[in-house]
Amino acid sequence: MLRFATFNIRNGWGLDWLNSWPFRRGATAAAIEALHADVIGLQEVFDFQRRYLGRRLPGRRWHGQGREGGRAGEQCPLVVAAPRLTVLDHRTAWFGPAPAIPGSRLPGASFPRIVTLLRCRDEHSGREFAVANTHLDEHLHANRIASAEQLAGWMDLDVPAVVLGDFNTTPGSADVFEPLAAVGLRRVPIEGGTSHGFTGRHDGRRIDHILVSPHWTVADAAVAYERPGGRLPSDHWPVVATLRL
Repeated sequence: MLRFATFNIRNGWGLDWLNSWPFRRGATAAAIEALHADVIGLQEVFDFQRRYLGRRLPGRRWHGQGREGGRAGEQCPLVVAAPRLTVLDHRTAWFGPAPAIPGSRLPGASFPRIVTLLRCRDEHSGREFAVANTHLDEHLHANRIASAEQLAGWMDLDVPAVVLGDFNTTPGSADVFEPLAAVGLRRVPIEGGTSHGFTGRHDGRRIDHILVSPHWTVADAAVAYERPGGRLPSDHWPVVATLRL
């Protein structure tokens, strides 16, 4: 049994008035801790947010570069909390014609878009598995499809696999998920919305998803509607799933 989560924490430069990062960062850290996730994929993370969360949530291992390479630009880090998990390999890839070059982007994209990829081993069982975390294009549907096609090709499906992320796509946009479904990845079913624009509503767009290969059985999955101290931790709600190999 392993617990995975995905959470868009909203970039710390956002001009969100009383929901700006300095006012809610404690709630963001508390919301992450309350997920009790062994592996969590975060989106819209700038390095100063990563450093703060690293201090508030010690003992976790952070992997992933920023959009501009190194720690520059927004990141999609994968955070490994469980000591029993050994990270065997990790890398960042850029969607577009030059996946290994930092800052590369798809045609018409407002920003470079990335995926962080890990290969882990569970030392309790000896089983290996792959994890990916991403945040797809916010405007262009064609770029979301192109990104999904590239991601499907990059996943190591010789082992159990989990994909986490903000897809900027609701379940009804089947064409974005088709390339991933074609290689055996299925969406974990959840109820309720995930994007709420700091309203706190539960019926917003469901654009944050967890996908799994056939190796996994879903024990439970849900949107986590937690407001630590009454404060909204982000403009998205996290999604969490307990999976069994």
